[in-house]
Amino acid sequence: MKTCCHLIWLMGIFSLLLGGCDEKGSPSNPAPAGAPIIKIAVFVDGRITADGLPVTVDSLRESLKQLAVQKGAVWYYREAGQGDPPPQAMQVMKAVIDARIPIRLSSRPDFSDTIGPDGKPIQR
Repeated sequence: MKTCCHLIWLMGIFSLLLGGCDEKGSPSNPAPAGAPIIKIAVFVDGRITADGLPVTVDSLRESLKQLAVQKGAVWYYREAGQGDPPPQAMQVMKAVIDARIPIRLSSRPDFSDTIGPDGKPIQR
């Protein structure tokens, strides 16, 4: 039950953030061409990386503030995405929402796919 609620909550956030993309953005890349992207991964043990480097939620918030000024986007992956998220995952999502940055969800650690608002991969 918890997982279902978390997934619905996450998809709702995803829909809202993608809805804020301008006409040059797309579900597979919600930022305009050439805009900076931060690739965030959250692991089941609570570790967080940004562009492959370990970060804390606080340092990530600062990076997201700068990214918002640059009109960038977040690409987000969560290990074991079908299970209950660690608390850090919710903190990361809150930080992205607070920074009002568009987000692209991926089910793969290499960010090679995009998950749509319906929770299914987007076909290219």
